[in-house]
Amino acid sequence: MTHQPSLPGWPQATSPRSSRRFWKSLSILNWLPEHRGRRHIRRTGRARQYRRENVSSLEGSSRVIPFQANRATQPRRRILFVFAWLVVGGEETEVRLLAKHLNPARYQLEVVACFRKPNMPKQTHDQLAALGVTVDQTPYTLSFEETVTYLARKMPHYDLVVACQAVPDIYPALEQLARRPPLIEHGGLVSEALAGPKHFTSRYVGVCQTICQAAQTKIADRPHHVLEIPSMVDLDEFDPTQRATVRAAWQVDDETPVIGWVGRLDRKKRVEDFIRAAALVHHEHPSARFLVIGGPDAFMPEYAEELQQLAHDLGLRDVLHFLGDRPDVPSLLAGLDIFVWLSRGEGMPHVISEAGAAGLPVIATCDNGTEEQITHGVTGLFTPHEAPVRVAEAISHLIDNPQLRWRLGRNLRRKIELEYSAAVLVRRWERLFDEVITEHQTLSVAPSSAPLASLSASAPG
Repeated sequence: MTHQPSLPGWPQATSPRSSRRFWKSLSILNWLPEHRGRRHIRRTGRARQYRRENVSSLEGSSRVIPFQANRATQPRRRILFVFAWLVVGGEETEVRLLAKHLNPARYQLEVVACFRKPNMPKQTHDQLAALGVTVDQTPYTLSFEETVTYLARKMPHYDLVVACQAVPDIYPALEQLARRPPLIEHGGLVSEALAGPKHFTSRYVGVCQTICQAAQTKIADRPHHVLEIPSMVDLDEFDPTQRATVRAAWQVDDETPVIGWVGRLDRKKRVEDFIRAAALVHHEHPSARFLVIGGPDAFMPEYAEELQQLAHDLGLRDVLHFLGDRPDVPSLLAGLDIFVWLSRGEGMPHVISEAGAAGLPVIATCDNGTEEQITHGVTGLFTPHEAPVRVAEAISHLIDNPQLRWRLGRNLRRKIELEYSAAVLVRRWERLFDEVITEHQTLSVAPSSAPLASLSASAPG
């Protein structure tokens, strides 16, 4: 799918009569300073006419009046997700699953990403394109200042903006606007929750309690506007019957223990601890195999090289394999027996929920969101940070106890079904979208003599 930069809100006219009405209305718009001289309308060989969706009153009113050719047909709510960059991660998966499961008659999602390094994977771009989601890549060729200006022009055409990854371009862009769309910020790390101002943020969504607690310190006057919505998984993507096919592709039989790690190769994920633990397990269980699924982090590509060298130095060349970025993670998880996650400083690891959806027993460090996902001895096993020996002991214990593996995996799957499935969490997102948009519309039409900037600073949206 080709992604063309565009400012939304200019659908093609459907009849000559509607075209004449449009051009008549345009003659009025030409008197407005903000429209004079702009070439939003361009004629080609066959006239392409458009209509404006939102027209401001000419007599100084601050109220935005929607222009609707047919008032009986209400437009879908247009929601713009703004990313600092698009890689392969929990927030990217979240917007993909929202695009897949939101009611398309009520919501239209679009994405704009503000930055790209040449070595960043295009997997998320391709997945969103396959779902019909427009990914605006215009900022990839712009400076920071130009991106801010571009966003300031783009955002007013949406009913709601959702900013991810503490994207730094958002607030400077909002500052340029007299009338701002409502803003939801989504945070996957404590550092993101603590970054930047929050006076334009209508709601802050954190994926775990520690992130929400951090955000509340930035919105101390309205802590109720901070809420937790954990990362979701689509249970339909996880099919245990794929196990035999996947393991056949790996050339391992059903009795061979396969232990895996999945994620971006980022230093805070402590992949070296998994590799060192694998070396210890290999001495006790020489038939065991180990997989690292995920590609280099674009900001630290050297880390991936260090990990491969470590595996080589530990004599794991034939038993530990790096698979790189893969779009078929749910299928690959079906082939594993044990999943390991040893991060320090993460938010809520989305991949633990994916492992749970696959019915896998999980060994993890107690790190922010994992405390909510895992109960030690019930839905998984906790190990200390930076302790490969303890990790190896836990892996060996699970290899030797298949019934324990089954019980932990079953319990985690049940927890995911109840608390982390798309069927549960998409409804929460829909309620949040509707609440914030309705609240903003109410504030927009309420009479007030206060300057707009003051109103925005004292009330959400």
